[in-house]
Amino acid sequence: MSIGVVMAFIIVAIILAISIRSKSPEYSSLISVGLGLTIISLCLGRLKIIVSGLRDITAAIDIDKTYIVMLIKLIGIAYICEFAASISKDAGFGAVASQIELIGKLTMLMVSMPILIKLVESIVGLM
Repeated sequence: MSIGVVMAFIIVAIILAISIRSKSPEYSSLISVGLGLTIISLCLGRLKIIVSGLRDITAAIDIDKTYIVMLIKLIGIAYICEFAASISKDAGFGAVASQIELIGKLTMLMVSMPILIKLVESIVGLM
């Protein structure tokens, strides 16, 4: 599906959600969630291409696959948290959205901790 068709779909869904918001905000929120899930499903095809490219790069250079897996996990965590925070903001829960962003950042730090430890070990080993 081309980017133009996707953007047209998104714009139509947003206009629909805005027009419904004043009459029934719960349906507007459902449209927003449905739109987000649809966009994520459209992104999965593109994500498969990116993962395939990362596999090719990993095969070409001698790098531990754990680093690539961590990178993909970090990207996934970022997108999931951004999606959840956006839904929370749309529903009027700005404080919850901030907490989602915080837990996402802490989770990303936790997942990347082994890489940080290896980096520190390498730096200490050079001294």
